[in-house]
Amino acid sequence: MCQVTRARAKKTDGPVPLSTAAEAAVEMKEKHAAAAAAAKAKASKKSILDAHSIERSGWVDLAAFLAPLLVSSITDVRPIYLTGVARIVSIRLFMTLHYLLVDKDNYNMKLKQSQLKREKEDYLVGPLLHMWAQVVLQLIFPAMFFTPNDQFSSCAYNTFLAHVAIVEPLYYFTHRWLHIPNIFKMMHSFHHTSIKTVPSTSLVQDFKEHFVYIGVFGPAFLAPFLLAGQNHWAVITAYLVLFDLVNAFGHTNIRLQSWIFTSKWSPLRYAFYTPEFHLGHHKYYKANYGLFMPIWDHMLGTYREYKIPTPEEAGLLPAEQQDIVFLGHNGGLGHILTCPEFSVYNAYDEYIRSWLPLPVEFLLMDLVGFLSRLVMTSYKVSRYVVDDQYVGRIICVLRTPMDYIKESRHAKVNADIVKVIEREHKERGTRYFGLGNLNKMKQLNEGGTEIARLVEESEYLKDKNIRIWTGDTMTSASVFDQIVNIPDLKEVFYIGASGKIGKAVVHLLAERGIKVRIYSRYHATVHPNVSYTTDLHDMAHYKHVVIGKLLNPKVYAKAVRAIKENQTESKTRFLLDYTVPFIPLDLGKNISHIQIGVLSVGAKPDGSAPVLRGHFDVCMGHDENQIYPCHTGCIVNMLEKKESNETGDIDVSEVTRLWKVAKSLGLRNREPRVPIH
Repeated sequence: MCQVTRARAKKTDGPVPLSTAAEAAVEMKEKHAAAAAAAKAKASKKSILDAHSIERSGWVDLAAFLAPLLVSSITDVRPIYLTGVARIVSIRLFMTLHYLLVDKDNYNMKLKQSQLKREKEDYLVGPLLHMWAQVVLQLIFPAMFFTPNDQFSSCAYNTFLAHVAIVEPLYYFTHRWLHIPNIFKMMHSFHHTSIKTVPSTSLVQDFKEHFVYIGVFGPAFLAPFLLAGQNHWAVITAYLVLFDLVNAFGHTNIRLQSWIFTSKWSPLRYAFYTPEFHLGHHKYYKANYGLFMPIWDHMLGTYREYKIPTPEEAGLLPAEQQDIVFLGHNGGLGHILTCPEFSVYNAYDEYIRSWLPLPVEFLLMDLVGFLSRLVMTSYKVSRYVVDDQYVGRIICVLRTPMDYIKESRHAKVNADIVKVIEREHKERGTRYFGLGNLNKMKQLNEGGTEIARLVEESEYLKDKNIRIWTGDTMTSASVFDQIVNIPDLKEVFYIGASGKIGKAVVHLLAERGIKVRIYSRYHATVHPNVSYTTDLHDMAHYKHVVIGKLLNPKVYAKAVRAIKENQTESKTRFLLDYTVPFIPLDLGKNISHIQIGVLSVGAKPDGSAPVLRGHFDVCMGHDENQIYPCHTGCIVNMLEKKESNETGDIDVSEVTRLWKVAKSLGLRNREPRVPIH
């Protein structure tokens, strides 16, 4: 038997299968069904994009943005760029504020990854096209932009009148025309594909429709020029920025039920719209066609009332409820870029490696972490709901990779973790806390054992029944299940098997009769099926390489080069990596680097709703409705009302049982992007 440390170890007569043949058959059927549904959804999405959007790379958008510079010798392009940049910056700031103040904790407002990806590709098309339109107009009608500054006030007044008298009614009738079935299908349906809207949804239109709107909104500044012979570029800039912001306001989830907006005797009810007015259009389609002034719908019989539900009507759990907190940390520059506060469109993006060398990036993030701690104590991610009765949240301590690399800082990191635990218990009564990734590493706190000790010694926390969980038992179950189900697997090469997850997985694999070759000087596991090597080149003899420890990508590249130089035939085809964050490796076209140890959240086996709803999956570097198993393990502990800590070494005898619990909750290992065989 394996000589591994076990908490509450139980002796068994032999390996316990993770699933019976019947269960395996059902699981395979579910996987095929899920794959077919995903393929259908992908095809449907592609058809929508093909019909309404122009597929392009980011370099095309950059070229479009820089193109006006080509006429800089003919006309002053500064107003063009001031307008374009002001519009882009203002809408991004609006999105950030809306997420922070309105959508962050509303788990019913979760947006689909497909919608975010689609909108991200198109929400800046309008501003870019308008920059080009301004180039043309400046060349043809220079007086439309370069009137003396003392005429600014009169130009602004005339532009406002033109908007009210021309743009508002013109938009109303154009919008009704866009809802004629054939026209709607050809253009406007693209905008209505977004069922749940964010502020920048207002800018997402079919490519052809942008030219319709140039014709509709252009009279706001073209009419004053034609009638008065003048206008000013600053007025046009202000108009477009304000237009974007007011338009974005109509696509928010802000509930306004004051009598000023709802009373039939209030002029504002007819003069200025609310988000509920325009969201009513998105809900009913054939109503509320107006732009910013509902008076046209009231006069022409197309007004229909819509109210955003209150939190109570929407069935949201109390705002102060928080049953479990999963404590994360910063994972580098790429991690920050996925925070919805930076851009909601990046929430499901993979962590992007910057062009900076890794040590330089870590030093930069070290500075960012230091500055952040001057004004903040932690970063709170959106909340989510568990089984429709518990509320969870991810909270990150403001620590970056350098804090975990330098041993001299470990005591401060642990102290920060305990401070967050104390604060969350005082403010929310939270008792259950999970430790994410580096917050539980052995060098920092012996797999959470030190955190549990500090909690017990805390004058405030010692009698509060706080529970500290790593969730590593579930990670072991996930990784083992994914490896052991590889067809005809007989042997693996293992990097990082000395950690607690690695030891548990190696034990389970060895007990299944699978031979494991471990890259390590430390012999953590003794078993007839386990052997060791200190030569990374030995991985060339194995088709499957399991990675459970972050190594510098250069180490792998060097090993592959050496294997080729020695003219050794490499059998390696799959690198199965469960490290977090996942950093993709490019070791040649014959080697697939695949992230494992990620769960998909789906309906329960009985067809009931998924156990998790809301923003449990944002800024984690994986796709929508996916979750790391350590996070899941902590959630399952809460559901099972586990009243003991899960720290230190893994209880191997619990792995099988916990995996069965996970499957009963509709949790499965994510399908790899490349089939593992």
